[in-house]
Amino acid sequence: MTAQQRKALLICLGIVVGSYIAHSIIITAMQMAYYQQQAARQQAIRAAQQRAKAAAPHALAPQPATALPPPSQATPTTASPAGRAAIPAKEVSPPSPFARFQGIWRGRAALDGRGICDLKFELREKPDEPGNFSGYSTMTCSAVGALMPSKQVSVKEQTLNVMDPEAAIFTGKPENGSLQFHVDKTVGTDSNGCAPTAFTLTPFGGNQLAAEWHEATCRGGHMILVKARY
Repeated sequence: MTAQQRKALLICLGIVVGSYIAHSIIITAMQMAYYQQQAARQQAIRAAQQRAKAAAPHALAPQPATALPPPSQATPTTASPAGRAAIPAKEVSPPSPFARFQGIWRGRAALDGRGICDLKFELREKPDEPGNFSGYSTMTCSAVGALMPSKQVSVKEQTLNVMDPEAAIFTGKPENGSLQFHVDKTVGTDSNGCAPTAFTLTPFGGNQLAAEWHEATCRGGHMILVKARY
């Protein structure tokens, strides 16, 4: 190989490496912008909820007390020794052991055929159904050559996967030591139409969750989640 050929080869290698680095920087910047957008949206929702809660006591007008009928006109009731009608005690359900896991959880894993994937899962107990939970998941994947099939993901597909991730809303309840979720609504899919159909969360270690999910048309996966602030 001549000196001129070696020089041309080095220039080509430099162009390839520079293109890969620039591509990685662009994808990372888009992910950071997405996470910041989600954080701002969550903060706005919480601020609106706090304002509504603060305004609620002022919106409620005092209700006049209902006058009791004279003793001679009152309908006879079975009275307790204290002279009042006995009121049956309301049965209170014990708190769910999974209630302590409420909040936002995040994880990252390398998935074959998907690349490096970031998962966010928000877990909330339903206020009107104690022991039942709602789940909100979003997942974005960045294509990495060694993990991808022979068909490479285009820049357009990468951008769609980052800015419009696969997302779903779940309902779940405890079953065999785990929270088993089914999909209520699919909010978004990735560029290949991938979206989860079932989700399982299992306590793992001191303060982690083992997540496993299945998809209808794509390969599912699993990863370890840790508690996040947003």
